[in-house]
This record gives sequence, structure tokens and C-alpha cells, in this order.
Amino acid sequence: MSKPIPVSQASAMIKTYDTYMASLGVDMKDQTQSVSFTLTELMAWLNKMAPIADEIRIFMGDYPSGNPNAGRTSLVLWPYKSGKPARTTDPSLASEPGEEQDPGDPGDPADPYNDGRLNP
Repeated sequence: MSKPIPVSQASAMIKTYDTYMASLGVDMKDQTQSVSFTLTELMAWLNKMAPIADEIRIFMGDYPSGNPNAGRTSLVLWPYKSGKPARTTDPSLASEPGEEQDPGDPGDPADPYNDGRLNP
């Protein structure tokens, strides 16, 4: 099902989401409506993930208390391999050590991607 879609379909999906959120009483003028990533930086990260991942899962997230963007929603791009978060032995791709894994699944969890520009 991963494929390009027509602009009209994408626009309808966004409008339906905005209408749904408004029906919940959310003022969408004050909410994150999109997250922008520079293509060069995103492609560089995707190219680093390609050898260790077979899919990218995109999660909705909310910045926690204490973060300058606390309360704002964002996206987290998470590399996965064989249905599990991707792991790596390359320390430049993993900033935190992970739990011990099976000997056939070495390394630490690969860092997800975020910190795009929130719009508005």
C-alpha cells in the first residue's frame, strides 16, 4: 500500500483530519498541522538507516514537560527491522545503550529521527 497518492486525496485527508479535530473543540490555528524536514538532512539519515532497517514507522508524538515545545505534537520517524526497532553496533547511530538482546540481535537501538520544523 506504500505508494504516491494524488494531491486531491492528500488534501481531502488533511481536511478530514482538521474537521475531526475541530469537532473535538480543538482550535487548529494553535496546533501543529505539519512537520517539515530539510530533504538533504532527512535523506542523509535515511541513507544511514538503509543498511540496518527495512521500514520506517512514523509515530505521532507530543513533546513532554520541560521541552521548549511542550504540549506540541510532532512526528517521530523510527527505523524498524523485521518488525522490531532497528539495532546497530555503530555508536554514531545510537545515542543510548539498549537492553541486552539475543546474541543474534546485537547492538543498541538506532536513534529515531525528529526535530523538524513545526508548522504553525
